[in-house]
Amino acid sequence: MRSWLPSVALLAVGAVGCAHHPAVATTPTPPAPGAAATPAQPSAGAGASSGQAASADCGLVRVHFPFDSSEVIPADRPLLEHAGTCLRTQQGLRIVVEGNADERGTVEYNIALGQRRADAVRRYLEELGVSSTQLRTVSYGEEHPLCTEHSEDCWAKNRRAALRPPSRE
Repeated sequence: MRSWLPSVALLAVGAVGCAHHPAVATTPTPPAPGAAATPAQPSAGAGASSGQAASADCGLVRVHFPFDSSEVIPADRPLLEHAGTCLRTQQGLRIVVEGNADERGTVEYNIALGQRRADAVRRYLEELGVSSTQLRTVSYGEEHPLCTEHSEDCWAKNRRAALRPPSRE
């Protein structure tokens, strides 16, 4: 398991779903198709450095995907455009794009789908002018759910890609 060090303090807003999964700053609910998405609201701790605050501002974004899709939906593009602007102006920042899937499908399929989602977000950010050296992708497939109920609303929350600062390994 990776240690997210101080970055996790900025990202944690409470455990959602299983308590053994790391928390990520969340949007209240995934956007409905055609609705505008909102960025996660970072909370800078008293001891947060300016680098951590800048990283949080650029990296706390979560976008959602339709079932079995890795296409960035138009409603989430403004979130990525904001992150892209931020990353272009702070070229020393690095971001990990984490791809996720819901529980349906095989483990292998969901890992591949999560990777396609992470890659789609990375490509979108690169098309906006973000340097490829600032971005790294990882797929968690179905292994890091935000919600563990067996319903469409829950599965929709888990079909996502999240931008976050990398761990300091």
